[in-house]
Amino acid sequence: MMKNENIKQIVGGKPVWVRYAIAAALVMLIEIFLWNRSFWLSLGHEPIEAEEVFTQTGELLSFDEDFYLESGSFLEIREIDQEIKNIYVNIETDKEERLDVLKIRFQMADEGRKAYYSTSSRVISSRLQKLDYISLYPYGDLKSLRIEFPGEENTTVCVKDLVLNPRVPLFFSVWRVVLMYLLYLIGRALFFRPYLSFRQSGERRQRGIAVGLCVLTLAFILPLTLAGDDANGRRTMDKYTDLTHALAQGMVSLDIEVDERLLAADNPYDSTELSELGISGYQWDYAYFEGKLYVYFGVVPVVLTYLPYFLLTGQDLPHIAAYLIFLLPLIVGAYLLLDALVKRFCIRLPEKLYYLFLVTFTLGIGTLIFAKRVCIYNLAIMSAVCFTVWGLYLWLSSVKENGQCVIWKVLLGSVCMALVAGCRPQLLMGSFLALPVFGEKLKEMLADVRKKKGCGKHALFLAAFCIPYLVIALMLMWYNYARFGSPFDFGAAYNLTTNDMRFRGIHMARMIAGLWSFLFKLPTLDVEFPYLGTTWINTAYQGITIQESGIGGIFATNLILWPCFLLYRFRAKLREKKALLFAVVSLAGGVVIACADVQMAGVLTRYMADFAIFFYLASFVVIFTLLDGHSNKQAECPAGSTGIFWYKVLAVLAGITVIYCLLTILSPYVVGDYQNYQPVWYYHLKEIFGVLDI
Repeated sequence: MMKNENIKQIVGGKPVWVRYAIAAALVMLIEIFLWNRSFWLSLGHEPIEAEEVFTQTGELLSFDEDFYLESGSFLEIREIDQEIKNIYVNIETDKEERLDVLKIRFQMADEGRKAYYSTSSRVISSRLQKLDYISLYPYGDLKSLRIEFPGEENTTVCVKDLVLNPRVPLFFSVWRVVLMYLLYLIGRALFFRPYLSFRQSGERRQRGIAVGLCVLTLAFILPLTLAGDDANGRRTMDKYTDLTHALAQGMVSLDIEVDERLLAADNPYDSTELSELGISGYQWDYAYFEGKLYVYFGVVPVVLTYLPYFLLTGQDLPHIAAYLIFLLPLIVGAYLLLDALVKRFCIRLPEKLYYLFLVTFTLGIGTLIFAKRVCIYNLAIMSAVCFTVWGLYLWLSSVKENGQCVIWKVLLGSVCMALVAGCRPQLLMGSFLALPVFGEKLKEMLADVRKKKGCGKHALFLAAFCIPYLVIALMLMWYNYARFGSPFDFGAAYNLTTNDMRFRGIHMARMIAGLWSFLFKLPTLDVEFPYLGTTWINTAYQGITIQESGIGGIFATNLILWPCFLLYRFRAKLREKKALLFAVVSLAGGVVIACADVQMAGVLTRYMADFAIFFYLASFVVIFTLLDGHSNKQAECPAGSTGIFWYKVLAVLAGITVIYCLLTILSPYVVGDYQNYQPVWYYHLKEIFGVLDI
């Protein structure tokens, strides 16, 4: 007994606590000497108070008094003639707390150039002290310095202090220390500890850890979503408020008086004609058809959230509440769905990979895209993904080991999958996964049909599976017919937007660039915060390409999806594990939706959430099948074995994917980003994680 305890407590000749202590010491050294290098570099500085500061009018600035910024306003420090390493700029503004940042840009004249030249703009804030210390790198002695305020017109500021060559304080960040140590613990667990523990279905400790991870994910995403609830996004959600009021009155068209100029337009879908008529941007992204306005976004979120609340209270449901009603269950459902996939396709999965895969799957299927901005565009997609996740989970968990099905789960699963049509019709591709999920049940039914006996016992299953589709399809077809005269017309073509979508057509010429951008385009990585930049399509296509800034193709960034490319290579093993059809349908569904989005709408980052879940399902089914096949060959994988190597490879791919997903939060790929409507919060993160900001 004593020997075993010694083995546990001493690893590699050192007690375990020593390793943790050394790691903690290294983290503290990194925090104090690397992240706070400016403190040490500035210890020998002799601070110089800027006492005479001139404004653009040539007058002396009055410190501690209001200074109104106009176009072309600047502050100037003259006759410096010294070696200047950095500057401290303490300026207060009249902005509200969350917007209290000020953009500045330096112009310098030095020994190398007597005329002023500009540097890149920076942001300062009286609420974020570290940002106010900025390093300067003139050629030789600095002669004079100007501080400009680009884009800050009509702002009142109060200059409190300007100091040249200040000593920079030590900015110790507890959050940064905790994060660095947490990364050490995760890295040690994944790459320097043996893979001896496997997931066990129903094991209480493992279930508790999984629930804890889910709660942490919810706690992480909730504040991101609340921070992303900006006024611009809420305005797009007003379409659902308008639709709620119309449905409450028994109408499918909106109770909005249409502008006479739109009614008289030769082509109401031509944005240039509307601009000439003086109604540019009129009722943006509403559907206009035969003199009436409609909401073409999926009606299901309204029927399930906005409308009941309005009928019960007479008040409009807050948009953030409707948003969270779908986002939070999506996260929980993602955890449950991946767990169901593990139960079905991988009997022996290393416990550590199980937890890592739960987080990777949940973040990778578009959750952070939804959390980043609260808007109707994301709500339509998110609600469909939410129903898809829960529908697949219910279907998978309904199938017992003996092949029989839990009818109520089949019924609820079909309800969820059918509701997808009223949210985002593209995601109906997920319904085809019923073929592999209920494959054995279907074989049994076909066999009974051939034998002409026992068919009645399948009636309940068929009713549970089919009736939700029939009922919801009939309701949606009536809704479409009542609006646009066709049961299959959802109205997207009548959108009042940048282009006349009735004539968009299908052109293979734009397919290549679109798919490349969606799937394989490399991301733009920078060495400075926020590290992940944006991408754009560069195409010779001679037509209109609808695009927004992107964050890289899904296969180029979500590296855990690479096993999708092994599907054909290991098709025999997948077939043996009865996983081939599931993987093929998932992969095909992702490709079909990506192609449809390119042709029907364009290349927008949020559309990646349409098909991400299908590629994730395909990849994880391949991973689970291969891992399960390996684990069955050897009960335990000794350290240094081939199995351990591939476990670590998968951990690397999943880890990089998670890091990428986290970087997308702060990437400026959407209009109205955090740095615009939550700048203090955004730049506080820059204070903490900006490696090169000194």
